[in-house]
Order: sequence, then C-alpha cells, then structure tokens
Amino acid sequence: MRFWENDTIAAISTPIGESGIGIVRISGPKALRIAQALFRDKKLNKKKIKEFSNYTVHYGFVVDPGSEEKIDEVILVLMKRPQTYTREDIIEFNCHGGVLSLRKVLETAINCGARMAEPGEFTKRAFLNGRIDLSQAEAVIDLIQAKTERSLSSSLAQLGGDLKKKITDLRHRLIRISAEIEAPMDFPDQDIKEICPEEVEEDISYILKEVNSLIETLDYGKILKEGINALIVGKANVGKSSLFNTLLRENRAIVTHLPGTTRDTIEELINIKGIAFKIIDTAGLKTPENVIEKISIKRMMKHLKGAKLILAVFDASVPLSSEDKEVIKEIKKGKNESKKVIVIENKTDLKEKIDRQKLFGLLNIKDCIRMSLKEKIGIEELEEKLARSAIEGLVIPENGVVINNIRQANQLNRAKQGLEHVLAGLKKKIAYDFLTIDLKDVLDSLGEITGDSISDEIVNDIFSRFCIGK
Repeated sequence: MRFWENDTIAAISTPIGESGIGIVRISGPKALRIAQALFRDKKLNKKKIKEFSNYTVHYGFVVDPGSEEKIDEVILVLMKRPQTYTREDIIEFNCHGGVLSLRKVLETAINCGARMAEPGEFTKRAFLNGRIDLSQAEAVIDLIQAKTERSLSSSLAQLGGDLKKKITDLRHRLIRISAEIEAPMDFPDQDIKEICPEEVEEDISYILKEVNSLIETLDYGKILKEGINALIVGKANVGKSSLFNTLLRENRAIVTHLPGTTRDTIEELINIKGIAFKIIDTAGLKTPENVIEKISIKRMMKHLKGAKLILAVFDASVPLSSEDKEVIKEIKKGKNESKKVIVIENKTDLKEKIDRQKLFGLLNIKDCIRMSLKEKIGIEELEEKLARSAIEGLVIPENGVVINNIRQANQLNRAKQGLEHVLAGLKKKIAYDFLTIDLKDVLDSLGEITGDSISDEIVNDIFSRFCIGK
C-alpha cells in the first residue's frame, strides 16, 4: 500500500470570498466516516451515510460532533468509489459561500480525521489511481484557465484522452518493434524469423512522422493557451486609446483631444474569433516634455522590442510627420519573420492627406486597414485581420490533438531525436541490440507525456501548479 492511500484529504474547492455556494470536498478511505460524524438531517438526527445510495444528495446540517452545535446548513453530495473523480469515496458539502462557515466546516472535517489537501492533490490521486493519465491531468489546469472557446475545446479534447490515445498507440507500435527485434536475440534456439530492416524503417518513419506532426502544433497550442499580445503604437493623439476602447467595447482608457493623454501602458484581455488577445495601449511617441513622458515612452519602446503583433496607427487626415517616421523606424528595428505588423489608417472620415504609397514603401507592406474610430468604420475588418494574423502560418490539426505544453513538447523532441538515431543506425546497418537502446529511450520519452514512465519529482512539480481543492 502506498503511503498516501490511508490518508483522507479535505479542502475548500471553490474560490474564497462571499458567494452563494461554497464547496468543501473530502476524499479518501475515511470520507464516509467523517461525513457520518459531521452530518445531521433536517431534524438534527444522525444518519448512516454508508447506507445512502450512490450519487445522491441530502439536505441537512454540518455540526460540531462534540457539542452538536450547528455550523452550517448544507447539501451533502455522496460519491462512492470507484466511479468518482479520485476513484476514492468522495463527500462534498455544498455550504453557504461565506469565508467563516466554509473554514469552520473544513476545520471540523480535519479534526475528525482528514488532513488538508495539497495543491492539486485530488487530481493527483485521480492520476495515481489510474483514472486519468498525466496529459489529461495537465488538461484540467488548461480547462480551468481557458480564456476562449477554442482553448476550452482543445482542453476538453485532451481531457477526453485524445493525446493519451495518440501517444499510447505510438508506444504500442514501438513495443511491438522492440519485441520483434529482441526475440531472435533472446531466443536463438527457437528459430524465430529475423525481422526485415525495411519494415522496421517503414514503421519507425511512420512514428517519426506522427511525432513531428504533434511537435508542429506547439505554436498554435501556445496561442490557444496563453493568447497573444497585440501592442498599439503610434504618435500622440492618433487614436490609439480610441482603438483600445473600441476593441474592448468599453471606455477603459481616457480619450481627449489633448496629445499625450496616455502616460502608461494599459492592458486588457479580450476574445476575438475564439483567440485571446492581450491588447496593450501605449503612450504616444512624441518629444517628451517632462520626466513622466520620458518614462512612458521608454516603457513603450521596451514593449515594442519584444512585441509579436503590432497595431501601428497613423492619422490619415494629415501628412506623415517626423513622429510617424520615428514610429516606423522603431517598428522596423527588431522586425523579424515572427513579428507581424497591422497598419491602421485612422480618421478616414476626414479629408485624407496621408501619402499612402510612401507609408507602404517605408513599412514594406501592400495594404492597411482604413478606419474611422469616430464613425465606427473598419472594426470588423480589423478583428478579422487580427484573428488571421494570430494563427497565420501555424499548423492547425484536423483531428484536434494539440500540444500546448512545453514539458510535453520537450519529451516529443527527445523522442524525435531517438527515432532519427534509429533510422540512421538502420541505414548504417548497426547491430540491433544498439538500436534497442534508442528505442527504449523513445519509449521512456513518450511515457513521460502520459505518466507511464516518470519520476516522482516531476509528478510533484506538475501538481504543485494546481490550486488547492482541485
């Protein structure tokens, strides 16, 4: 028996604060006994919790077993093992959502034999008890933190076992190949047929192709999980804050006719076409008149240096100015293939005086978004452009299996290197017993994704990132 199997854990599983309902969750071999000690029916009578039907709810009270003093009016939810989240007996007390009542219920459960759960320990038990694999456990975090419909859908697919099935299939293929290679060496007197090198090469090439396909989804997966920063830049009074407010659909940034209203960066998260964008409004580029403006422009430059997506705003109602050219110069400084620039000409409701061809030439672009933020023109076109730019050039799989986790990607890259070594060894006709070493390393690498072969330290590190109660 593993050391934790005798422990019963308890935690508040809802955010701390005032709310309609708060949940205290208890899981482990003593869960029903602890519930028996705490729970009373509506007439304050003790009930035999073990005799309750599975997956039932019961109205009553949590009391202090010593004094029988009421602590809270609750709904008890009973889930008997093994068909539960942790594959252990689980009791959940749906309490009133006040901080004090929840803590008193939790403290009473701990006094009756439970211990405080560690971060992520309920999900960790689900993994250790074989209900989910490690990739599904990581998907639980992603599901909780999902910011858009796309990231939610991707997390649900992984939680449903899509990645697990893929990795398990590849591992089974590798195990079969290893067995076919080793059998003639292990049992030379059994007259087992030698494997065909061409068939092994074909099988390994297929597995390598599948591993590469998964690796290629990482950039898309990271955008689904983390979103993408979109930095708004331009000279002072060009309409950056108006653009920021328009995308947010609220007046978050102060807008006036005076140049230099924005003195610091303002950030907000929004959902556009299923993709999370952190929109960052910055100070306008101008000759600083005081120390505050110097600091704000310096911060803008720092953001600009590392930005992946830039919304460059220009005033279409005036000719290009020296400030505009300075903005262009700064954008082009760190420009690389991964940096995308969307050019916006604002104030197109006024008579246009901007030299568009010169602007296009300076930025080496072929088109722009023509907008009038005052008249609400061009907003949908910009949102479409933002969504396209965010995923342009990325691999979006048809089967829904997406890698969004650096740990998983690192193991896939390890597996890729091992498979490439095997293919190189086959071409050089290296002895099969040397190739099995690489195959074992590939198996271990893929096994670390699902948790079939992984150290306790890595498992503990992964679950330490969870919130307490999950």
